[in-house]
Amino acid sequence: MSVSEKDKIDGMGKSLEENALLFLITDHLEWEDEYGHLITLQDKINAYIGFIESEQYKAEYEEHLFDKYIIEIHFKHGVTDKCMSFLNTVSEQVKVLNIEIKLELV
Repeated sequence: MSVSEKDKIDGMGKSLEENALLFLITDHLEWEDEYGHLITLQDKINAYIGFIESEQYKAEYEEHLFDKYIIEIHFKHGVTDKCMSFLNTVSEQVKVLNIEIKLELV
C-alpha cells in the first residue's frame, strides 16, 4: 500500500509509549510533480482523518479509548519546503481532533 491508494490504510497499530493509535502513510513518490504529489498526500491524509472521525478503527480496537491519534508519514524521497509548510499547516488544523502528524525520512 502507498500514499497513492487513498482508500486504504497503509498501517495501523497501538503505540507502545502512549495511549495513542498510530497510522502509517508510506510515500514512495518523487517530487518532479510537486503539486500532484501534494494533492495525493492531502487526499491520503484527509482519508485518514475521515477514518478516525468515523471511528472505523473500532473494527480492530472496539473497546479501546485513545487519547490521541498519530499519522506518521514515511517519505522515501525526502520533503520539499512546500511539503513542510503544508504539513505544518495540517498539523495545526488537526490538533483540535487530537491528531498529530509526524514524518520520517527513510
